[in-house]
Amino acid sequence: MPKNTIQLNSDKICLRFAEAGGPAKIYVVAGLSEKTIQRIKKGDRTTLTTAHLLAATLRTTVEDLLLPIERDEVQRQLPHNWLYEGIEPSVQVRQHLPAHLAIGGNPEGYIVERPPSGWLDPLDKLLKWYTGGGRKIVLRREAHAYRMELHYYEYTPDQAQELDYHAASACRFFALTRTGDEFKKAALHDIYADWVWSDLWRLAMQRADIVDVEGGVAPEHPREYVPVVRFYRGMVVRRKLEGMRVFRQFHGDFRRALIKYMDGLEPRRAEVSSHGFGIQIRIPAVRPAVYDPHWHENEVCIEVDLAWWTSDGSLARAPWRLEHRERVIAALGERNWASVHSPGLPLAYPTDSTEYEEDPTLTPDPHVQMHVAEAVVSLYCPEPEQSKVSVDDA
Repeated sequence: MPKNTIQLNSDKICLRFAEAGGPAKIYVVAGLSEKTIQRIKKGDRTTLTTAHLLAATLRTTVEDLLLPIERDEVQRQLPHNWLYEGIEPSVQVRQHLPAHLAIGGNPEGYIVERPPSGWLDPLDKLLKWYTGGGRKIVLRREAHAYRMELHYYEYTPDQAQELDYHAASACRFFALTRTGDEFKKAALHDIYADWVWSDLWRLAMQRADIVDVEGGVAPEHPREYVPVVRFYRGMVVRRKLEGMRVFRQFHGDFRRALIKYMDGLEPRRAEVSSHGFGIQIRIPAVRPAVYDPHWHENEVCIEVDLAWWTSDGSLARAPWRLEHRERVIAALGERNWASVHSPGLPLAYPTDSTEYEEDPTLTPDPHVQMHVAEAVVSLYCPEPEQSKVSVDDA
């Protein structure tokens, strides 16, 4: 790696250029070419001298260009007016629930007179409108507009547990420019348009049971979701991956293993909280009653996420509906084992697999198959981690 080079945050650089406006070539200063600017915007390393020149050009500091983008930085730059209009769902459903009944306004649309803040208004009203049963969110991009559909379903009361879609609501929304009393659709800069899209994706992942995002692949049934568990030991900055385990289904072997494990702990030893799109269970180390100079605070940390197997054999993130995840966290904290379930996922269903004769325990799998270990590592560990995971090539 060349000396005296630095890795700037390419997203932050693109944001600062978008704030400044105009093509990159008008910001060229002595010793800083347009080609150099484009290279840095792509994420290439650059010299400290060039970094300071670029920061001066954008009227900021090198320290600022190293930091990730904050939400309020983007919010300040988004247009202050957005139009939400109710539309028909893309597929035929038994019942169409007009979006404007939930978000307010009238059938022609609902104008927001300020930048959306975490899409709490009016999308949050739409998401809270119907809370029963399961919820599937469909996201689409249409030119400069965004499309969100909410499909509501229930499980049929039989062993098949198929989805019965009974209603849907949909809306399309886009930014507006305003001149006096006249509004026109606005074309967002790419950095802002992509940020809105990623924010909607994150919202859908936290609030739905099934997510169908344009350009992505999603299972048609949440019974395909599997709990992926990773085990760490040590404090946060020095923790080490001890191992992993992929369970068959949330309400089956994983639930029984989780309850048995938690029931064996002292009530105050486990700290359960949300973590990313999943949950985290931390078990602090027990300090010895007698001073031991060789004792280390090797707390145990268990991270649980939902994922599903794709057709090419890899793991992809699966949504975990926000209120359902919080329900599980609260139940674990209260040791209320009967409530340790997610209503958005189907109950345990019969399987023809004879691979497992007994439920696995909530411990690292000492013989996790190679393809499973590689799938977990590629999904959750973009950087190689030192671990003690043993694999079985079988």
